[in-house]
Amino acid sequence: MASLSVTCLGLRGYEEMVEAQERLAGERFDGSIRDLLLLLEHPPTYTLGRRSEQSDLLHDASWYREQGVEICRTPRGGKVTYHGPGQLVAYPIIDLRGVGKQPSGGERVDVAGFVATLEQAMSCALAEWGLPSGRIEGLTGLWVDDTRRSRKDFENADAASAAPGLSRGSIRKIGSIGLKIRRGVTSHGLSLNVSCDLQPFDWINSCGIESCRTTSIAAELGNSGPSVDAVGAAVAEALACALELQIVRGKPDQLGLAVPQRVDSVA
Repeated sequence: MASLSVTCLGLRGYEEMVEAQERLAGERFDGSIRDLLLLLEHPPTYTLGRRSEQSDLLHDASWYREQGVEICRTPRGGKVTYHGPGQLVAYPIIDLRGVGKQPSGGERVDVAGFVATLEQAMSCALAEWGLPSGRIEGLTGLWVDDTRRSRKDFENADAASAAPGLSRGSIRKIGSIGLKIRRGVTSHGLSLNVSCDLQPFDWINSCGIESCRTTSIAAELGNSGPSVDAVGAAVAEALACALELQIVRGKPDQLGLAVPQRVDSVA
């Protein structure tokens, strides 16, 4: 069975990881490294994806600096989102040319299928703590809904049917996805709110959805909830299972990265 090397990186600056992913994606394309999954947290940072607009930021840059939040442009898809301690960030460096059934024609890969797989991996992980969640067609990411009591209840959810719930706040976003795919190799990936401060999401037009409310595992469970480390392990296991890959444990120095900083929410 092919393998997925899972490496825990602790707290890492966003721009450091953009540079690292560019290098690692090139090495994966060349075949000099295996498929990777990088698990980490970022300091307080807003990242502006390729579809971001100025109106997505509700204040000027100096105001955000005063709040201690950095603003970074990013080569991933999507719009603006927030990263901070207590949020799991998972970056898959995976060659999609070897994953599943590929579309016909040229060097095309099944991007939509991989996005759905990431959403499924997050949902499977949350189910371990009894938290139902699912995807909503037309709204990338992972969602919880007061009216849906199981993952199966999300099967026919779409943007139109979700609009009333988004407006009244009964549907809340708990995970985000923003990918970059070059030459069939993925980078960037997903973020899943575990126990992070949710207030910074109120300071932006999160993911370009004006009525979007954000939540976390801790907020939904009404307690401290699992650690970022535990959720990262669950996401990695679910993703490896979906891709039919065997997990091996990687070390930062094997990837040319420094030993991780330790923070309270990362084991």
